[in-house]
Amino acid sequence: MTLELLEKMTDEELQLVYARATELLKARDAERKKKAVADARALKEKAQADARALLATVGLSLKAVAPKKRRAARGKHGGGDDSPSAASSARKTG
Repeated sequence: MTLELLEKMTDEELQLVYARATELLKARDAERKKKAVADARALKEKAQADARALLATVGLSLKAVAPKKRRAARGKHGGGDDSPSAASSARKTG
């Protein structure tokens, strides 16, 4: 499509061309994002495989060197009442 052809189009025709071009751009962008996610996952898997292989050479595993997951701290959502007012109440009654 040439610029000369575009200039000869009516406003309605130009709007149709613009709408289609926008659709194509969105579709291409979605494909690029999809490919980027797949590439990132593949890179992560390769890095993990390389790390496992390296650790295996010295007799370790990823689990052995990975940080342990912490449990949620007691307080607002579970466990005892650690508020200052609770502590002062305990001193008065106990």
